[in-house]
Amino acid sequence: MLTPEHMQQTVDRYLAAINAGDMQAVMALYADDASVEDPVGTEPKRGGEILEFYTNAFAGGARVELTGPVRLSAKAAAFPFRAEINRPEGQILIVEVIDIFEFDPAGKVARMMAHFGPSNMTVRNA
Repeated sequence: MLTPEHMQQTVDRYLAAINAGDMQAVMALYADDASVEDPVGTEPKRGGEILEFYTNAFAGGARVELTGPVRLSAKAAAFPFRAEINRPEGQILIVEVIDIFEFDPAGKVARMMAHFGPSNMTVRNA
């Protein structure tokens, strides 16, 4: 059942799974027919493309944390967070993101949209 508590818990599990490097746990949050548009404006990923996307995006490890409260509506959660992604060249990519999860009636994420652009990204040395 889709409740505000369930949506908040899904966001918390999503961030914890990324921090743990557990992309299978991330995938467990998604509906079978989900789409991921990361960033918004790119071709949506579906099916196995979603796992491939997360695996590639966080291959070197990442640290994510909320930077503000989760905003909940009838069937969606929007949440600002910072991702610090380890890059192979020894740098850290910092991305300030707002993700939006749209939920299906079963409480799975049916659609994820990540909002960020070049002005929300910086690089620093590790």
